[in-house]
Amino acid sequence: MRYHTWMARVLSAVLLCACLSACVPTVPRVSLTVLNPRCEIEPPKILAPQPRIPDLAGKRIGLYWNGKAGGDHFWNVVERLLKEKLPETAILRYAGAYDAGDALAAKIAGEVDAFLYGVGD
Repeated sequence: MRYHTWMARVLSAVLLCACLSACVPTVPRVSLTVLNPRCEIEPPKILAPQPRIPDLAGKRIGLYWNGKAGGDHFWNVVERLLKEKLPETAILRYAGAYDAGDALAAKIAGEVDAFLYGVGD
């Protein structure tokens, strides 16, 4: 291939690129902001754990069960073991949904000194 033929092809390619780039509109730069679809969520209030009860003798202990099959056998054994170890301790039984709800939780809190919460699924 002769030099001038090769040079003519290179110049044709350069002119073609220049024409094509002049025809293509410039696209503005796009910026996306990703948002949480649940909005801004306040973190839950953090509560410190209650201090340990130094002695359970003579206290009232609540046992909560959500009614799942077989759970009654477990709580019966827990109650029996607590009564053997602490005969003067009162055991109060509660049952309900997985979430006891504010009303029942307040009732239980007013009736017991310690509380065991057990649910199964």
